Amino acid sequence: MEVMKYIGAAYILWLAIHIAFSKKTSENTEQSASFLKVFMLQFVNVKIYMFGVTALTGYVVGYMSSFPALLLFELVIATIGTIATCTWIGLGVLIQKFYLRHFRVINIILALTLLECIWGMLR
Repeated sequence: MEVMKYIGAAYILWLAIHIAFSKKTSENTEQSASFLKVFMLQFVNVKIYMFGVTALTGYVVGYMSSFPALLLFELVIATIGTIATCTWIGLGVLIQKFYLRHFRVINIILALTLLECIWGMLR
């Protein structure tokens, strides 16, 4: 765990540096990912697997362990995840203009927040 803590801190530091010094791209150079690419990405997204396993083992398996119950709760968990993702997308669309107007300040604040996370991890 001690080694992983420092590897995670280094990764978060790398993210903070890239966020702080990133440049705003013009809208002409933006390229959206296709629906198929994003859909396929979900099958290799480790966070989704960890979310499902943690939710099932932490909240369900201790109380019931039959296959139909686990399947039902996994469908509920997947539905909650889908709703959360749609909410995240919707809020992102709503604040996009504000973000583009205050790009530099917001990125500096986000980078400083990541540095605070590192401080908390290594303390």
